[in-house]
Amino acid sequence: HKVAMLLFSSGKIVCAGARSKEDASKAVESLSKELTSLGLLH
Repeated sequence: HKVAMLLFSSGKIVCAGARSKEDASKAVESLSKELTSLGLLH
């Protein structure tokens, strides 16, 4: 499934398109890994 995510400067994330909580959790985990690899998250 494709999921769209909005990441705000406040740290809040809006996840759209997830069909379940598991899909949303996987998407957030993937985003976290990507931001960490880019050096934007520690």
